Amino acid sequence: MLQAGAIQVCITPPIGVELAGYGPRLGRYSRDLHDDLTAQALVLDDGHSRYALITCDLIALSPALVRQVRREVARRTRIPPEHVMISASHSHTAPTTQAFRDWGAPDRAYVRSIGRIMAGAAAAAEQRLQPAHLSVAHTEHNELAWNRTGKDLLDTTVEVVQLTADSGQPLALLVHYACHPVMLGPKPVISADYPGALRRMLGAQFPGAVVLFANGACGDIDPLSNRAVWGKATFEDVDQAGAGLAAAVVRALQQPTAVDDVDILARGVTVEFAYNIPSLEVIRKQIAHFSTEARALGNQPEDFKEVTGEVKMPRFWLRYYKALEARLMAGEQPACVVAELQAFTIGDVLALVAIPAEVFTEQGLAIRQRSPFRHTLPVCYANGLYGYLPPRAEYEKGGYTASLAAAAYDAPPYQADVTDRLVSGVERLLG
Repeated sequence: MLQAGAIQVCITPPIGVELAGYGPRLGRYSRDLHDDLTAQALVLDDGHSRYALITCDLIALSPALVRQVRREVARRTRIPPEHVMISASHSHTAPTTQAFRDWGAPDRAYVRSIGRIMAGAAAAAEQRLQPAHLSVAHTEHNELAWNRTGKDLLDTTVEVVQLTADSGQPLALLVHYACHPVMLGPKPVISADYPGALRRMLGAQFPGAVVLFANGACGDIDPLSNRAVWGKATFEDVDQAGAGLAAAVVRALQQPTAVDDVDILARGVTVEFAYNIPSLEVIRKQIAHFSTEARALGNQPEDFKEVTGEVKMPRFWLRYYKALEARLMAGEQPACVVAELQAFTIGDVLALVAIPAEVFTEQGLAIRQRSPFRHTLPVCYANGLYGYLPPRAEYEKGGYTASLAAAAYDAPPYQADVTDRLVSGVERLLG
């Protein structure tokens, strides 16, 4: 007999913490709070073992924080570390827990506290375990997502996992959808963006239910509000977006499919994502070039155009290449990232696939199409974040996600076969 327990807790940081995302904006400190950031913990017990899914309103989780939370959850509960999955919504009006280069620094005191809060949430959710029934549903919602690369390729699927008590009372809803939470642009205001509005709307319609949001393969997906004017949406726009997605969830739940086989498995594999590391000769040429540009710039501010146009950031690139040179000279630059791919599977019906990266629609669709499970949810920004895994076309055109974004993660760009490695790794994971 399946048991489930869930809880939502507040993780709002102190006003004044630096927010992450939107480019090299050192000093983008929050000056106000619009809505609280929250974390949700869902614990499942299938009669054999226990599992925890934690979702949160952060832009990113560091692998170190994930390890810390898993250890603490295992210490305080009957849930082993390998049965814990942690996913961030990727809201850009929220802080980060991992280091970016000039993209918003983590607040150390906040990072220390957030790990304890998440582990405590999982422990509290375990205390709330009660007999439960699981059902899945899905629908399409095409009024929120937009492919910002100019392609028509979209995955507008809304996946919903519902847990209900014997009485029929909803205990938890997991909503999966793929879209960057970047409606608000670089406002210095703390907000969960549209996932927060989604939870408020669903909370009003399903009183007592804990609403979890897991983001999908949205590396090339922005909200429709950014198509006309980028990053200028109002909070009223955000509420409308959340309401529209909530309406799709309600529509999907009109025809749920009960899952009778609730045997849960936690699966894991590691995948190597190789870096395309430039030679020291190339790096030193770049250092010389950007040193000249930085001197010419003098006291003038650097020019960073967030969506289109030329990026001129000589100081940013100078620091980046100097750091890369230093790591290479010291023998401290790894040749690859060894990333964990994790999955929770339930029978032959449902697979939650945790991917610690930003993944494009093309790869998200490939993962769904090749999966043997009827409902496959690529949960991105999960168990850490190793940057963008862009498709080959992005490397061929020298796109943002293949070059500047890699520097923001303070790493060399990946080899162009990185997405092939990802998709084959997920196939191995689910096979």
